[in-house]
Amino acid sequence: MKKQQFEKMESMFHLIQHEWQHINPLELVVYQLARGNTFNMRVIGLEGIKRFRKENPNCAITFKPNHLSEADFILLCILFREHEMKVLVEGGANLFIDDIDIFTDVLPRFVREEFKEFLKDQQMSIAHYLSSRGAFKVFREPLNIRQPDGSEMTIGRKDIISLTRAYRYHLVREKEMFVTFPGYSSIKMGLLDLLKKDGTKTGRSYTGKIDGFHHLPFQMDIEASLEAGIDVYAVPVNIAYERVLEDEHFAKLTRLYEAGENKREIYINDLGYIVKEFYCDKNKSNLSIKFGEPRKLNTPDLKDSFVGRKIKSAAHRHAEDAYDAMMSMQPIFPANIYFTAFAENFNRTPVGVMKEKIDDLRDHLRTLVWGKEKRRVDLHYVLGYNQHLFSADEIINRTFQIFSRPNRHITDIDGDMFVVYNKEVAQQYKNHAAHLFESLDQ
Repeated sequence: MKKQQFEKMESMFHLIQHEWQHINPLELVVYQLARGNTFNMRVIGLEGIKRFRKENPNCAITFKPNHLSEADFILLCILFREHEMKVLVEGGANLFIDDIDIFTDVLPRFVREEFKEFLKDQQMSIAHYLSSRGAFKVFREPLNIRQPDGSEMTIGRKDIISLTRAYRYHLVREKEMFVTFPGYSSIKMGLLDLLKKDGTKTGRSYTGKIDGFHHLPFQMDIEASLEAGIDVYAVPVNIAYERVLEDEHFAKLTRLYEAGENKREIYINDLGYIVKEFYCDKNKSNLSIKFGEPRKLNTPDLKDSFVGRKIKSAAHRHAEDAYDAMMSMQPIFPANIYFTAFAENFNRTPVGVMKEKIDDLRDHLRTLVWGKEKRRVDLHYVLGYNQHLFSADEIINRTFQIFSRPNRHITDIDGDMFVVYNKEVAQQYKNHAAHLFESLDQ
């Protein structure tokens, strides 16, 4: 990026930039209690990243996770704070909302109505809160922004790319650690296809399926590394949920988008639902967060006349490698096996047939390796104390504990037949592990 162009973009940093404030112990404890109320969490690989950072303080580190829930953002922020790591996190513009207040709009509506009076003297927009906690914004679509003086600024597609590139250079130059979400889905979802006309949706997956990591975030990292003269290391991160908090809510969000509902109302519904899920009383489910090994983003030879083409080619390669490493860390939960055992349309299935299909999947998993590095599949959540795979009955029972309850009637048994009542939710959990079972469909 030329100096003149960077200076122009730098003048716009106020639209997306982060701040970084230490939080008080009470705020962290509230987050920890909310997470503990919702998940049993297992973290693997973070200590290795901390050691790597200590040994390599003069580099930038970028974390590249999959993105299945808005909770990803929250959970990573809590985790890094707990480990006293300053890690900045990218958030979509739908999170940075200036006209929605945490104390007057969100907490009274989704937690307790009494908060409206109790917190009447408190004010803080969601946008201000997130930026003050180390989050920076990324725009996903062109828009008009009202300036403090009342004037409007139009942000087009080219501006979005240039501004993001300039800010990435700023982060790398400062040797920061930062999270970006490079996942995308090529499945068309009505009006949710906002970024590209070809139906590619970036950001959070509503279907549980991630088709790959987009090369552009990696390309920006490489360009920033070259321009700043700072090494950049990418860390693949796998975030896996036994139960995604929004699994039933995605259908409502899709309907709101397609009906042309006011975006403010959509965003309140989205964030409010997450807040409510964290504090409400329910059965806890399992959560796995795994960090892969840091991989240096090799930069092409600057003397080569085709450096632009080589950067893009390298970005594609790094994106593919990071995606492969992320997917190979995916653990298997009982629900992944259970919903995979159904036919494509989730037709009613006799009990005996279902158990046979689950046994076939269990046999497949026993020796399965996946990915370029031929890594053994993580069976932690389907192994008993004796390190034996759960039986078909145990897999069904655990799935029913989460997905067959009065307030979550996703599946059930009707006479001697297993049935699925919410196929969209069932498909999400089938998609989470589809890559591990793809060889069975051939």
